[in-house]
Amino acid sequence: MDFVNVKQRQVICRQSTISCAVSCHRKWWCQYRMGIGLRGGECKEAAELGAIYHKLQQKGPDNVGEVRDWIREKQNNLMVQVQRGEDLNGDLSRLIGLLTNLFNRALAMVEVFWEKYPQPDHFVTIGSEIKHRVARNGIIFEGTIDKLLLNNLDSSEWIRDHKSTGRGLDAIFGGLAWSLQARIYRILVTDYRQCVPDAGKLKGFILDGIMKPGIKLCKTDEKNAKEWNVSVEDAYLRRVKEWYRDYEVKANLEGKKRDKALYSVGMMYAEPLFPDELNSCLAMMAHLGNIPTENVTAFGRDVTRMACYQWGRQCIYHDLCSTNSKQWDRLFETKYKFIEEEGDEDENDDD
Repeated sequence: MDFVNVKQRQVICRQSTISCAVSCHRKWWCQYRMGIGLRGGECKEAAELGAIYHKLQQKGPDNVGEVRDWIREKQNNLMVQVQRGEDLNGDLSRLIGLLTNLFNRALAMVEVFWEKYPQPDHFVTIGSEIKHRVARNGIIFEGTIDKLLLNNLDSSEWIRDHKSTGRGLDAIFGGLAWSLQARIYRILVTDYRQCVPDAGKLKGFILDGIMKPGIKLCKTDEKNAKEWNVSVEDAYLRRVKEWYRDYEVKANLEGKKRDKALYSVGMMYAEPLFPDELNSCLAMMAHLGNIPTENVTAFGRDVTRMACYQWGRQCIYHDLCSTNSKQWDRLFETKYKFIEEEGDEDENDDD
């Protein structure tokens, strides 16, 4: 395989790229430096649900129809790919049918969250889905800010982000104060607002977390809808609300009062903009960026094997890691391809 003539991607510091590099240099090289992907695409249910949930949070209660139209457009585009013969493993066809269910699930989740944690009146949204890129100290940072809020009580500004998970909320909130996301978003917003004359001081980071309900829209909801004379979606929403309520009631009975299914936490920034822990990560990224991309073996594999099997599935690059790079031509003819860069690829949930 001749990687000398393959167009390499720019080294960008996002929360996802740094997290990937920390866990496995080889995976980072495959995904973010060379842009290697599967020929047949992937059906990542958790990521798709997170993307829909984010879109609903961005658009708000009055624009749910826009998100529904966005899903239909996505399904139509996938259908075109299938018709072109690009669905090698059936994942794209599966995703087409799955998206409607994921939308119903995400809509129920977001309505439960809006009901429990409405945005306070003294918080005004300055912007949402803010995509920003900045170069600092020779390093390029990039990310998408879910929401930037102004607190009218003290003119301070706050970053707000949404996360969903199939695990407990500790997977989201643990280590928030020193997380890559909180730190990198602070760098991005500080630069984004520096030219605004009346910009308030960036004070902190608000993280909203929600567990994915363990139930899906099914025939039970169709039956209940007829009995209650409501839509199937409303019947499902009632059942989802019961799921969240039962989850926390059970946690309280078991003495796990901190075990919640949805929660919102704010933290204030108190450390330097570039703390030592972050600088160490950035030095690692700079080092990886200076390694010639054709020197595959210089990008080490994860010897702990933790990155080889995560979130219930094997890493898509496992076959490449298991095969001598001189024999990769066959794999690229059948399984892998180089894909165009799509910009900000931060994950929408922790899964």
